[in-house]
Amino acid sequence: MFSSFKLTDAEREALNAISTRIHRPAKRRVYTQGEPGNHIYRIRSGAVRLEHHMKDGRNQIFAFLWADDMFGTLEGGMYHTSAITLVDTYLFQISCSALKGLVEVYPRIQALFLQQALDYAKTAERHLLLATCPLVIKRLAGFLLECTRQKDFFDRQSNILTLAMDRKDIADYLGFAIETTSRTLKELEDMGLIQRLSSQRIKIDRDRIGAFV
Repeated sequence: MFSSFKLTDAEREALNAISTRIHRPAKRRVYTQGEPGNHIYRIRSGAVRLEHHMKDGRNQIFAFLWADDMFGTLEGGMYHTSAITLVDTYLFQISCSALKGLVEVYPRIQALFLQQALDYAKTAERHLLLATCPLVIKRLAGFLLECTRQKDFFDRQSNILTLAMDRKDIADYLGFAIETTSRTLKELEDMGLIQRLSSQRIKIDRDRIGAFV
């Protein structure tokens, strides 16, 4: 865990000691909005969506998270979103109380979690830019391009993207109807920017989509 960070062996071992490895199959809740928050999570492999339940019954997806991302933000001691796995997912579960004690012993670890917060803010910024783009086709094209950043889901040799989310997830994330997702995918295919191989697998011309976006 945290192998990509420049931590000392003692710091890494201390983090591993308070982390529990857990598994969640696809489409399972990690936690529900409004529950007391006792843990934060880091994705070992797989993908997770964060959604907010609206008072009118709708769910607003505002983030898709991938390997190495961290989540579990609290408001007043409660989770302010729900976290649901998109695919078979393995997680590190970290006790909030144990983490607070660990930071007192190893202050540098706090910088690691600050970096995670900054990365999360960048993710939210990219989502805002996508969701407010006036052209629906550019919203979807930009989203597909973002997904190709995930090496576990995009094969650079074949240029094939395996979508972790379904059409409804994409629609809820980008702010349009589910029917619009399918129609706009066809428009991108007619333009020669993508080739749909199945419901989840898409061959993408990254250079042309990048220029289009």
